[in-house]
Amino acid sequence: MKWIEYEPGVTRVRRVGSGGSGGLLLFVTLALSFSIDYARAQDLPPLFDQREEDQGEHADASSRQALESRQASVAAELVALEKELGSENLSVPIDHLQAVRRRLLQIERLIKQQIELRAISVPRELTPPTAVSPSANALHALYEAKFIREEEGRRRKTVMSATRDALFDAKDRLETAERLRRRARRELEQAQGLAKRKNRRELELAKLESRVAQEEVHLSRAQARAAQEAHAADLGIAEIEERVSAMRESLARGAQAESPGPSSSVERTAELQKLRSEAAGRLDEAERDLDMATSRPSEPSRPAEAELDEIEVRQAAREVVLQEVARRDAQLDRLETGQAVWRGWDALLRGQALDGALDGLEKAASARIDELEEETRQQRDAASALESQLRAIDRRLSQIAEGSPLYRALADYRAATSRLLEVQRADIVALAADRRLAQLVLADIEDETELIDVREHADRFVKSVRDIWSYEVMVVDDSSITVGSFILALLLVLIGWWAARRGSAVLARVSKARFKLDSGPAQALQTLSFYTLLVAFTLFALRTIHFPLTAFTVLGGALAIGVGFGSQNVMNNFISGLILMLERPVGARDLVEVDGNHGTVERIGARSTQIRSVDGRHIIVPNSFFLQSNVVNWTLSDDLIRTKVSVGVIYGSPTELVEQLIRRVVAEEDQVLKVPDPIVVFEAFADNSLNFDVYFWVRARSPMAVRLVQSRVRFRIDTIFRDNGLVIAFPQRDVHLDTSSPLEVRMLADATPQRTSDK
Repeated sequence: MKWIEYEPGVTRVRRVGSGGSGGLLLFVTLALSFSIDYARAQDLPPLFDQREEDQGEHADASSRQALESRQASVAAELVALEKELGSENLSVPIDHLQAVRRRLLQIERLIKQQIELRAISVPRELTPPTAVSPSANALHALYEAKFIREEEGRRRKTVMSATRDALFDAKDRLETAERLRRRARRELEQAQGLAKRKNRRELELAKLESRVAQEEVHLSRAQARAAQEAHAADLGIAEIEERVSAMRESLARGAQAESPGPSSSVERTAELQKLRSEAAGRLDEAERDLDMATSRPSEPSRPAEAELDEIEVRQAAREVVLQEVARRDAQLDRLETGQAVWRGWDALLRGQALDGALDGLEKAASARIDELEEETRQQRDAASALESQLRAIDRRLSQIAEGSPLYRALADYRAATSRLLEVQRADIVALAADRRLAQLVLADIEDETELIDVREHADRFVKSVRDIWSYEVMVVDDSSITVGSFILALLLVLIGWWAARRGSAVLARVSKARFKLDSGPAQALQTLSFYTLLVAFTLFALRTIHFPLTAFTVLGGALAIGVGFGSQNVMNNFISGLILMLERPVGARDLVEVDGNHGTVERIGARSTQIRSVDGRHIIVPNSFFLQSNVVNWTLSDDLIRTKVSVGVIYGSPTELVEQLIRRVVAEEDQVLKVPDPIVVFEAFADNSLNFDVYFWVRARSPMAVRLVQSRVRFRIDTIFRDNGLVIAFPQRDVHLDTSSPLEVRMLADATPQRTSDK
């Protein structure tokens, strides 16, 4: 026999020896080859690997050589297409050529994006803060550096999640494109005559759509790989945490350093005062421009409306610069009011804060947090208004000729508005930093007083649960399976199982009431709908967590072999159960006789059928038994049963009267059907009686019900025969003596010995 080997891109045929297991080997080979081939068709190319760039024809699809080769191929196709479009005699419609051109350009653009992405290196590491002497200011700088790195880590994680979602979407589009391509190929093979040309063009477009989807998958894979490498880059958070711990220990030991409060405040105050002076200078300039626009003499060639508009714009620009000055003043005031918190935190870090001062520091920090949050909301609203204002200025600038006084006024107005917007955005960042500082102070106060409230415990617990939830258990086909996704899938399967059971029961009940189904078809519908819904919910659960279904292909082939050779009995019973539900030779509530046992079918399961016998026992019968053995179904089409009652009368009884009385008894019984008519049969001249049988039909669903009807008929026959002088025969024997010669009679003495009494 021949053994078929599959390798990526290569199919080899090797001849192996044949033997008794040749058929089995061939079956296993075909099953595995189908599974592997299907998996290869569904799987997507792996992420590019730098080590695979120099492997010739086996290089990865995202390697530099492969990308350049595909780019050159697409470029050649475009050149040939442009040449055909420029031809006067077109062999195909121009609309089709334009559609082909659009798809080729799309492929070229995707390949170019992949090439550009390969040229982008992994983002550089963030520069750690320089080492400085221990102080509250330096400690706050370390906390801010840690916060920036954590934000960068969250941003990279978000980007990685988005790229993975884009990869899954690209895979779905590729599967859809491949399905449409295969359908177009089948339609082309079945087409005849002139329709073949149209189908050939549709197949060409379907192939191009598949190539576009394939390039989208390559690009999404490269983006996901780049995002993954960026996410894995060290952000230096651990190093900063170590430096924070070391600096806290140094401050707690009383390390001598310049107090951060006055020095930092002086430096920051000087910077803000400088910025405030610059804003004041711009305010003076804006006022001069406004005075010039107001006092400028009117020009005959210039409309009065334009002059008024210029004055109005200059006034608005002055108001914006005035707001900038007010913002700088507010920053100086905030810096001054925050010095108390700075000094209190410095004393707390050095262990110099008194217990009485901690309460005041805690209140001041809490009040500062509330003030900063309120100011942050106001600044965000103001920034949003400025953004809208900038858009309005840009629209107006696009409608005015450059060089005019109004245009220059609008340009100055826009510059002032943009500058104020940048100031407010920077101020929002500074407000967030001040708020984090106040929160640090509160956290240190809680640690100092050992007052960790329930909320903090809850936050820690939530963080631990979140870490466990996002822990990666495995990676299947470049898809991350975490503890949370596994639990979510299990929960969805359980919910699906419950919903499938309830939904199938409701479907069976509604179908039974609406379509007048009996119990058998209703139960069959319930069982089939249950398994269908359960499979659908399971696939939905796996799809929800992005578990690749192609991972089951090889496993499915192995399971198919195991089912074929090791689970024949189970599959036999399962398939027999499906046949019973579809063909319905036996249904729920049917009265059956199995191996001499009478009972009612209660439920037909996936593997066995449950029967309740007349004496209350439960009998579990494999489903295959009903298809392989003789089973009596008393109620397959209806519950009509014919039975009989036998009676014998003595010789000499009037037989016609016997027949009439039997017919009257049967006619008086309510459970005996009148149609068809009961039949009375003079059965035989028996040894001791004249035997009569009466056959009649009854409606019953159990042997006991039939016996009860027979019993009432017998009771009534006994009574009516007695009333009419008829005797029911019983066994008799006649003894005949030979009297041809005298009978000899002898008297035998009593053989019992006589007792004697001694006197």
